[in-house]
Parts: sequence; C-alpha cells; structure tokens
Amino acid sequence: MKEEIKKIALSAIRAIPQGQRRDPVIKETIKCALYGFLKNNGYRPVPCFRDPRFPEGPVDIAGMADDYTIEVAFCSNPTIELKDIKSLERIESKKKFVISFSPNEKKVQMSSFFLKPGIEHIYIYEK
Repeated sequence: MKEEIKKIALSAIRAIPQGQRRDPVIKETIKCALYGFLKNNGYRPVPCFRDPRFPEGPVDIAGMADDYTIEVAFCSNPTIELKDIKSLERIESKKKFVISFSPNEKKVQMSSFFLKPGIEHIYIYEK
C-alpha cells in the first residue's frame, strides 16, 4: 500500500506546474490524490475527518468502510509534525500514515522522532 500511495502522490505532484510547487499546493494535491486512491480501493473518503469527541485538529483524509469503521487515515506536511501525530492518535483506524514531502531530507529525518507505534511514515520527494 505504501509504495502505491507514494507512486500516486508523486505522479500528482509532477503534474503541478513547476512554478506552482509550493508546500500548500503540494499538500492539497496529495489530499486530492489520496481521495482518488481511497475511492478506487472501495473506501468512502472523508476529508478533514475529526472524531466528534475531540475538538482538536482533524486528519487530512480518512477512508471509511462504512458509517462507523475507519480503515485508513492520513496526514501530510513538509515534515512530520506533532499535531499530525496527535490527530492520528485520536482516531481509531486500522492503518495510519503520515506523509512528508520536504526537499530537506535531513529535516524530515530529524522530525521522525515524533512518530509513534502504529503510525507509518511515507516520504515523498523526487530530485
């Protein structure tokens, strides 16, 4: 699943005109690509999914099997951010992914100390 997600996200990022490849554009493009990925894999994509018991930040997108079961959840940012990890921890999901896309690989590696068990990391960057 990780390699397929990485491939789909990279393809979507490559389609962005070079002059428009800024972090907010890349983040939204990844969410769009994940929406299509989830839909194509039989999930019900829900952008900005938040557990109603917690008012804090949502995950970027969740893939639901039915009205109550979250199969997979994603957050993305240039580096791994604590707020994303906390958002992923607040929901019950079988699979959880944080996606980073900064060209500064060393900074991404340094931020990896935020990762927790059960949350997988996908680094998407192409030189």
